[in-house]
Amino acid sequence: MAEIIGTKNRHKLRLHYLLAFLLLLHCVFFIVYWVAVGRFRGDVDRFVADLTGLNLPYTTIVIILTAFIGLWSLIRLIRIQFALRKGRWTPSARNWIFFIVWLVFTAGFYGAFFVIVRQNPAQKGVLVHLLNLIRIVSDAVLFLFAAIWLRRLVLNFREKVQVTKGRKWPWTVGIALSLVLIVGLWLVPALFPPNWAYQGSLPTRPALLAHRGASMLAPENTLASAELAAAHQALGFETDVRISLDGVPFLMHDDTLARTTNISEVFPDRVSDPVSNFTIGELKQLNAGLWFIQSDPYETIKDGLVSQSQLAIDQGQHIPTLSEALEVVKNNDMVIMFDMRPPAESHPFYEDFFEIVLETCREARMNGDVWFLVDSPQVQIVVDEAPQMTRVVGASSVNLPTPDEVLEMQYEIVNVDTGILAKEIRAYRNEGLGVNVYTIDEPWLFSQFWLSGVTSVTTNNIHSFNQLNKPFINVPYARFLLFWGFYGIIIAIWLASSQPELEPEEPRQMETPDLMDFARDGDETVDTTRYFPVKDSEAEDVDQVKEGQEETEVEDHDDGVMDEQAEGD
Repeated sequence: MAEIIGTKNRHKLRLHYLLAFLLLLHCVFFIVYWVAVGRFRGDVDRFVADLTGLNLPYTTIVIILTAFIGLWSLIRLIRIQFALRKGRWTPSARNWIFFIVWLVFTAGFYGAFFVIVRQNPAQKGVLVHLLNLIRIVSDAVLFLFAAIWLRRLVLNFREKVQVTKGRKWPWTVGIALSLVLIVGLWLVPALFPPNWAYQGSLPTRPALLAHRGASMLAPENTLASAELAAAHQALGFETDVRISLDGVPFLMHDDTLARTTNISEVFPDRVSDPVSNFTIGELKQLNAGLWFIQSDPYETIKDGLVSQSQLAIDQGQHIPTLSEALEVVKNNDMVIMFDMRPPAESHPFYEDFFEIVLETCREARMNGDVWFLVDSPQVQIVVDEAPQMTRVVGASSVNLPTPDEVLEMQYEIVNVDTGILAKEIRAYRNEGLGVNVYTIDEPWLFSQFWLSGVTSVTTNNIHSFNQLNKPFINVPYARFLLFWGFYGIIIAIWLASSQPELEPEEPRQMETPDLMDFARDGDETVDTTRYFPVKDSEAEDVDQVKEGQEETEVEDHDDGVMDEQAEGD
């Protein structure tokens, strides 16, 4: 049964309104995040599947559940708003159910992000940039809701001023502080603008390093992927280098050959063997292209992004040696950057791995086009033996070296995951260091790092990124300030126009004076306030005058009595 909303129930209803609004915001952000991270959803699904033993589309299930909860929150917001306007609401157990759902979802929301960032620190930067990007909507919405709340507060203070008989200055101060708070909230985005509201000139577009080649269009770490990366205007080819059992460096990312070759057909008994336990002759017997056509890992073949001629090239690919890759890179005027993946300590070339790779790169005579991703104990060897090569330090966003430390170790480029923040990028750039961020496949995230000032990014999505001539969203700071100022003026006009006029005081009823009342004997005083009402402040003055007159009359009376006594004496 509906109840009339009293003061206590009204406060409860407003609390439920706030909870529903917060839950709706969390649901929207949760859905936006999972849609925005793209292929990372697959990584999360596999992670959860390993824990549960069930192979399910977990992130898709979470998105659907979140959408239903968000819709419920929106419906609840609308119903509460109507209840507040009508002054009636119906208490029910659904309020408690909603509150429990709110607690569970909120805990799950922050718990999920805690686990995600803990397992993959690179997602910290993704979250920061996503929050930065959605400020195009969130700043305006949050400022509007804050203005609505402060408007109600100002109205409440004005009512207090009107009905209070005594001191009114506390409520006046409250009104002033509310207005100051509104201005302060408007200033926050102006003083701390989002990343897409850039100051000065637009940063130069980051150079593109093809992650294992054009790996969305060709099998990874093959000569075909390297050549296709060059065709899509990549600056460089990023790859992984291992060493064979007979001492030849070759390209391969995985520890085994099971995923990217047909080893199950050629060497069925050695499917799980480490890649470095094969000679280069054995590796050359394997096909490294058919798996890409059969599995279509990025669904680019299904979407028609890979031509038939390219498919014919892909199906005949083999595992390339480092020398072959360097030749292709050199012929296409690209740079090459590679991760060195050492073999087991029992490998015959474990101790010589670094020297063999360095010598192979020196023989290619590519000089600065070799971006040597080298550990700190070996960087001095590169400085001494191949000073013309570009030295790159691999860093984690969790434990970044300072710019001074990087320069002291004689590195030139920092290769780091997406967890790096804009201020850290600026610190490196201010010292003349290059910053390469890996691995970015989403255009919106590439745009955010573009605006952050990185010099290059590593990507699988080379064919899309080379089409971008400007960031996804970009606004000069002056224009952003103009838009934000105009929005603030609109809110200010609305606040001023929505303030009700103060109710005028009702005039006091005046009695018609009787002239006979003024015909008094002697010095008898006539109280004219009966007929001519005065304001409170004037009344106080009248009272003071009356008191003064009474005191004077008493003094005159005392003086008269004293005079009579003196005459009698």
